Amino acid sequence: MAKKDYITHSEKRKFHLLCQQTKPLLILNLLALILAITSWHLFFQNIPLEKPYVVLIVAIFPLLLVLPGTLIGSYRGAIWTCFVSLFYFMAGVLNWIQIHAWVYGVIETLLSILLFILALLFARWKGLSELPVK
Repeated sequence: MAKKDYITHSEKRKFHLLCQQTKPLLILNLLALILAITSWHLFFQNIPLEKPYVVLIVAIFPLLLVLPGTLIGSYRGAIWTCFVSLFYFMAGVLNWIQIHAWVYGVIETLLSILLFILALLFARWKGLSELPVK
């Protein structure tokens, strides 16, 4: 698709409606990924440390960085969510091939793919909805 310089009123309404419908799904998916990682590190993985919360914070820190931008619904926040979700996709695939963590790997991979797609669509529609109307 070629870059647009302007949109019509009906296109603006359509893209705005798509953004409104996608934003809650994006937030829920991000929170589901945080919850999956948290539950894995606290309840299912045996970490031989005195403070497993340090490992947990390091594991979810990138997601916590993009959470405010996603909650606000900003264009750049959605783009950064796309970038961050790729790290969790790679980690999910690596966990998927391990025998003891394959269920967690499948969940992490699927949630990160869905997060990437939702953030990508939201960023596209948000960018188009902010174009001037002619």
